[in-house]
This record gives sequence, C-alpha cells and structure tokens, in this order.
Amino acid sequence: MSASDVRVTSADVDSLEGVSEFERRLVKQIDEHVEDPHIPVSIVEMGMVYDVFEENGAVTVEMTYPCMGCPAYQMIQDDVEDCLLDLDGVESVSIDVVWDPVWSKDRLDEDVQEKLMASGTAI
Repeated sequence: MSASDVRVTSADVDSLEGVSEFERRLVKQIDEHVEDPHIPVSIVEMGMVYDVFEENGAVTVEMTYPCMGCPAYQMIQDDVEDCLLDLDGVESVSIDVVWDPVWSKDRLDEDVQEKLMASGTAI
C-alpha cells in the first residue's frame, strides 16, 4: 500500500487498490486502538498514518506527527506496535517517522473536524 499521497482512514482503506486484506486489518487495528493522547480521535483519523505494509509477518508503519518535538512520540509508537503485535500473523513492527509530506489540518476530513470542535479543540 502506498498512502503517502492519499488520506488513509479505516473507511477509505477499503477502496485503495493494491492493498491486501491483511494491510486493511492493520490500518483498522490502529484506528480502533491508538488515539492521539491530546484529543479524542485516533491517529488514523488525524491523518498521521501515511502507509502500512506487511511482508512475511514484518509490518512497517510510516507515520508523521502534527508537530516536531511532541513529548508523546514514544508513547504513540509503543501503542501502535503493541496493538499490531496483538494480531495473529504479525511478528514484528517497525515505525518510520516521516516528515514529507508535512502534516497539516487539511488531512482532517469533515467528521474529524466536527469531533475536534465538539471536544473544544481548535483547528
């Protein structure tokens, strides 16, 4: 799967071509189990996950953060790794933090923006 130039959500991952069923499950697992620690949405909803791919049980997650220097980096990466290792067939997880493309609020779709506003989070 190459998600660097598309917005990956658990809903739209089903429509991406070249994505295995297992990779779809990986994205959905992250979406269901890893929330941004500062706001009530998942890191998938936040548009922080750019790519997830698997080969022979080795999973790589390419992701970004809304800002450099976030004190929650390691906690979020640990949560991603832990939730994926819970799936049968996942032997290892590596996280690649990428800064290109740079995250922006444009990665938030309308329903996520509404969730953030309802929680009192400015966007």
